[in-house]
Amino acid sequence: MRKRNSLFIGAIFGLILAAGLAQAALLAAEVPAGQEKDSIAYKQAYSLVLEEKWSPAKAAMDDLVRQFPKSAWVDDARFWSCYSQEKLGQSAEVVFKCYQKFIDDYPESDWTDDAKSNMIRLAQGLAKTGKPEYETIIKTFQAEDEDDVKMTALYALQDMGDADALKTIIGLYDKASSAKLKSQIVFMLEEMESPEALAKLRDIAMREPDEEVRRSALFAIGSRGGPEAIKTLKEILASNAPAEFRRNALFALADTDDPGLVSLYTQIALTDPDKEMARTAAFALQDIEGQPATDALRRIMKEAKDREIREAALFSLADRDETQSLPLLKDVLLNEADKDMARTALFQIAEIETPEAVAVLKQYLATAKDEELKRNAMMALGQHGGAEAKDTLLQIALTSTDDETAEMAVFALGDIEGGAGSQTLLNVMKNAKSPRARRAVLMAIGDEKGEAAVKALVEILKTDADRELKEQAVMSLGQTKSDEAVAALLEVAKGKDARLGRAAVQALGEIGTPKAKAALLEILEKKSETPAL
Repeated sequence: MRKRNSLFIGAIFGLILAAGLAQAALLAAEVPAGQEKDSIAYKQAYSLVLEEKWSPAKAAMDDLVRQFPKSAWVDDARFWSCYSQEKLGQSAEVVFKCYQKFIDDYPESDWTDDAKSNMIRLAQGLAKTGKPEYETIIKTFQAEDEDDVKMTALYALQDMGDADALKTIIGLYDKASSAKLKSQIVFMLEEMESPEALAKLRDIAMREPDEEVRRSALFAIGSRGGPEAIKTLKEILASNAPAEFRRNALFALADTDDPGLVSLYTQIALTDPDKEMARTAAFALQDIEGQPATDALRRIMKEAKDREIREAALFSLADRDETQSLPLLKDVLLNEADKDMARTALFQIAEIETPEAVAVLKQYLATAKDEELKRNAMMALGQHGGAEAKDTLLQIALTSTDDETAEMAVFALGDIEGGAGSQTLLNVMKNAKSPRARRAVLMAIGDEKGEAAVKALVEILKTDADRELKEQAVMSLGQTKSDEAVAALLEVAKGKDARLGRAAVQALGEIGTPKAKAALLEILEKKSETPAL
């Protein structure tokens, strides 16, 4: 029964009185064993429609929507709910809005055409009662139906593929008032390889008042490719067309990936007063292979006056072959006065996973004066990993007197794949010049997990004189979730330092293993045995 191709509602309801009960019985008999509940609910509700029991029918359809909001029958139920409202004598405007909401929510439903037909009928009645706005709605629906018929005929003509079909399609475009129909014709012209089709697309791109249709024509020209299409788009670029239109032409031209356009893109990037045009030209060079495009991007990097244009060229270069891009990125990072440009180069180098990229980052860290960029470089080294990165970061963590820099070096060590190692971090803990670096070590060791991390934290707890660091070590022991930490925490909890004892109890609770719970019980027993003062 689900779903019918078309239902002529007037005809079916002319037969309802004669055959309703029999039809309902047949529907009930069709329900097989194990039928889904929503399907059964719909059949039962639909039987009420066939019996013209409009109030129960509406209630049943609405109930189905509430109970089964994701059912495949929801659109059917929504349609019949609107129809039932009409039969119950609800106002024409209310029913009209019900159908409108149904169409908005289910534009692809099998019932959409029926809903539109009913809306036209209701709108005609409303227009006669002095509401002319409904006449516009009627014309809109009728125009949509007419466009659908025309489109069906157009596709048939296109499949025939002769010259007469092209003339007919072009002629229809010239008479069309619907942007939807015009856009469909543009797509058809895009697939036709004849010079006449290209000429029409050019005419549409230059003269069509509707901006979306014009944009579609531009991209249709770019999609076609070939010398004539490129020539057409270049003519548009050279014209006095509005800036937005020229930008769209440039986007369309970039889709052709034609290496012969390198000089044009370079000229636009360096001389066009529209910054967006210039940036687009720099990005367009990214997809063109070969040394000329690389050289053009280098030139834009050096000569463009606006930083955003130079940055676009830098991004485009970074996406090319690493052997070509890394030397330039290195030069920008080490020598560029503009901090934003240097940061962009740094982020691009961080994406290159080669020993050469690591060497550049190390060189930068050895000479850099900007602390923020140094921290970014350290994080990039940590993500790269490896022995060289580890040694460089360790040296910074041990020797830097800048708290933020030393702290970031420790965090970067923690980011190295497989971990920096508890002994390495313990070395930083004992010898780092920055107090913040030492605190960062405690967090990093806590993240290491395992027996070695616990031993390192216990050593810090027993040997470090800094009370705040000892408390942090206790907390980090709890974060290890390890039974290896329980004995040390129990000892601290039983000690004389009440603040550390409370922290140790909390850490045992965080570990939460049976061994940790047993330690907590032992602490409770000890406290209960202590005589009150």
